[in-house]
Amino acid sequence: MATKQELKGDWNQVAGSVKEKFGQFTDDELREAEGNSQKLIGLIQEKTGRGREQIEAFVHDLYERCGAQCNHLTGAASQYAQSAGDAVQRGYQQTSDAIARRPTESVLAALAVGLIGGVMLGISIAEARRPEPNWRNGWRG
Repeated sequence: MATKQELKGDWNQVAGSVKEKFGQFTDDELREAEGNSQKLIGLIQEKTGRGREQIEAFVHDLYERCGAQCNHLTGAASQYAQSAGDAVQRGYQQTSDAIARRPTESVLAALAVGLIGGVMLGISIAEARRPEPNWRNGWRG
C-alpha cells in the first residue's frame, strides 16, 4: 500500500507537469481535481479551450510518464477507503454489542449526554441573546 506522502508526491508531479505545460492554473484549482483524471481533463479543457481528445492524450501521456508511481493512485485511494469503511463497521459493531450487553446503562448514558449537550446549547444561546452592557443599561440591575 502506498503511503500518503507517496500519493501526494505523485499528484504533485502531475500537477507540476500541468502547470508547466499550460501555466494558468492555481494550486487550488488543481487541488479540486486531485486524483481524478476526468476532473483534471475537464478543468484543463475549461481553462484552455482546447479539444477534449488533445487533453485526454496529454493526461494519458502524463500518467504514462509517471509510470507505476501514478498508476497506484486509484488503487491506494481505494485501499484507504476500504480500511476506513472497515474501521467504521467495526466501531458500529462494537457499539451495537455494548448496547445489547447493557441496554439500561446505554440509555442512561445517552440521556446524560443529551441533557448535558442541551444545557450547554441553551447556555450558549442565552449568552448570545444577552445585550452588551453600555451606559444606558449598565446602571440597571
